[in-house]
Amino acid sequence: MKRADHLVWLAAPAALAAASVPAAAHVYLTESQALAAVLGEFVSVQREQKILSDAQRRKLEESSGLRFPEPSYTFLVGTRQGKLIGYALVLDEIGKSEPITFMVAMGPEGKVTEVAVMVFRESRGGEVKEKRFLRQFRGKTAGDPIRINQDILNYTGATLSSKALARGVKRAVLLLDVFYPREARRQPAPSGRVLLPALPAGIATAGDAALYRQIRYRMGTLCEMRLWACTHEEAARAFAAGFAELARIDQVFSNYRDDSELGRVNREAGYAPAKVSPEFWDLTRYAVRQWRHSGGSFDITVGPLAKAWGFWQGTPRMPASSQLAEAQSRVGSDKLGLDPRASTISFRQPGMELDFGGLAKGYAVQRAALCALKHGAIATLVNLGGSSLYATAALGTGERSGGVAPTSCRRFSRTPARGRRYDESALPLGAWPVAVAAPRNPAMPALYLILESDWAISTSGTYEQQFQVDGRAFSHLLNPRSGWPVEGLRSATVVARSGRRSEVLTKRLLVSASEEPRAVRKMLNGCDWVLLEAAHDQPLFSQQNFRRSSVLVPAPD
Repeated sequence: MKRADHLVWLAAPAALAAASVPAAAHVYLTESQALAAVLGEFVSVQREQKILSDAQRRKLEESSGLRFPEPSYTFLVGTRQGKLIGYALVLDEIGKSEPITFMVAMGPEGKVTEVAVMVFRESRGGEVKEKRFLRQFRGKTAGDPIRINQDILNYTGATLSSKALARGVKRAVLLLDVFYPREARRQPAPSGRVLLPALPAGIATAGDAALYRQIRYRMGTLCEMRLWACTHEEAARAFAAGFAELARIDQVFSNYRDDSELGRVNREAGYAPAKVSPEFWDLTRYAVRQWRHSGGSFDITVGPLAKAWGFWQGTPRMPASSQLAEAQSRVGSDKLGLDPRASTISFRQPGMELDFGGLAKGYAVQRAALCALKHGAIATLVNLGGSSLYATAALGTGERSGGVAPTSCRRFSRTPARGRRYDESALPLGAWPVAVAAPRNPAMPALYLILESDWAISTSGTYEQQFQVDGRAFSHLLNPRSGWPVEGLRSATVVARSGRRSEVLTKRLLVSASEEPRAVRKMLNGCDWVLLEAAHDQPLFSQQNFRRSSVLVPAPD
């Protein structure tokens, strides 16, 4: 999936279940395990994506002699009880011929605190994963030389791997200084579009059930799964099943992977009808129906416009009118050729591309939650990137949500514990506390609600990635009908019965609210929703309707 361009607040305990190990690589740590190792357990982690400008890249490369080929970098900013713990960055560096994946942690003062090797792909040189080698990097800053055989002792037989780690650590501390200058390293508040409270230290328990959490990197972003289970073994099976389903769906709908089904369709459909799987066909048909019902305000063919505005390249810009017109000519789901008998898709206009974006995320969180429920969970919440969430539960009846059969014959009991209503352990089983961020200050919740079982919530905001042209602020969210980005400072949140519907309605509400308010309100029948708008000189303005799935509650003290 496309890499998310927003902030998300998550905690990072060690993983309960090991990740699958590719045949040609040694996986020493999953991302959640690495985070726990370098930042500590039960840390709130804020994900911040930073785009490196051409000027910044030139300056870094000229001053350091190193290469910075990536267009953007994702920093993980850790806090505990409101106190800044440090920053972490995952990087890849080529050893002899294959990349080494590792995480570098840095403290608020800019010094390296820990380095952890996550994946090693070479047949030799794996000694660099050992702590006696990695601890040599502790205390290094952007102003320190980090050279093998001079500042860092080399390992015999692992010279190329050692040099790769040294290059990566040096790049990490330099990037920290670029994106987080010393004067800007203040105490960050938890941030995100949809926020969840941190679990208390340890595992919350009540009756026969216990509350577990696990975080992994899936579909281009951090994914958090919370679940109630009767045993550690059932929790581990549920986590494994849920995250495996996310990985499988990413293999189908990712637009950043050449080997995904979507990648193949985008390459082939402009030349000849491309055969697709039943799953791909169903989601495409659903998207085309939503395009028709929305009058074109929701469109999975918007890819050429995103390229014209530079969003895919990570360098937003104002396109020339001719470029915009050319891109607009390639957009429109009416330009798709769909053959239901052959299950094929073709592009009637050269240069078209499909991009399922949030629609695939909404579909994925629901599928993952049901898979976790089927394999041992009693109740599950899947939070993908802080923008798409789905909750489901067995509700103690012996029947799983969505017709999924239980895996354990043992009945469970869970009486809500005493405590705040914003804590999962203080709520009825299958109910989860969720907060929606304010557009002007994403670090502050604008409202709190309770997400009930078998409901999905999605949020989109214009504040996530903005750029200015002639004093006008544009967001990364595009109106397919006009070809222009959505302006203003606003966010839209929708609670619906399915993940894919909540994603579609969120985009429609955000894009169409100012154009056709009556039609937008009509399409939201049966859903809970809120539209938040803010101007720099005005207080937050909110339009909302909460009646069914969620309960609007006051902010905690």
